[in-house]
Amino acid sequence: MVKLRLLVAVFVGTLFYTLISVAGGRDGLWATSQMQEQKQTLSAHTAKIEKTNGELSLEKIALEKDLDVIASYAKKLGYVSEGEKLVKLSGLAAREVHIFDPGTVERHHEVSYIPEWICKFISFLVVVLVYLVLFLLDVQNGNVRLPSRRKRIKSVGGIQVYDIQQI
Repeated sequence: MVKLRLLVAVFVGTLFYTLISVAGGRDGLWATSQMQEQKQTLSAHTAKIEKTNGELSLEKIALEKDLDVIASYAKKLGYVSEGEKLVKLSGLAAREVHIFDPGTVERHHEVSYIPEWICKFISFLVVVLVYLVLFLLDVQNGNVRLPSRRKRIKSVGGIQVYDIQQI
């Protein structure tokens, strides 16, 4: 019965250790969900930066090769070509400035998890508690008898003798 008590207690403790590790350990579900959230945030941020990069690349190519685009930018800056007249209207914005948003800095955050030693400590406490509960149940059912501290009184020939040593 002692071996069965110990085996059941160790089994339950191991089960608790496994559940705690899978749920909140370093590679558990909690840490995985945190990493997934970071991955989604970084992916969205990367997509936004790639979109801005694409827009800037197209604008650069247009400024290098397309004369109409170059002329329109020159007119926005106040340049005129030969034969054109410059008319300025007051009250209207002189230039349209397009500022590209480079985004914000996204940093990797450390993942929170339950340390290994805490998982092991909790499982050890569960083993001890389950063993004690099973032991107390065996004592209550009469399967285990605890030694008593009472002095056993022996009687020899109807006379009580307190100091008998058995050989």
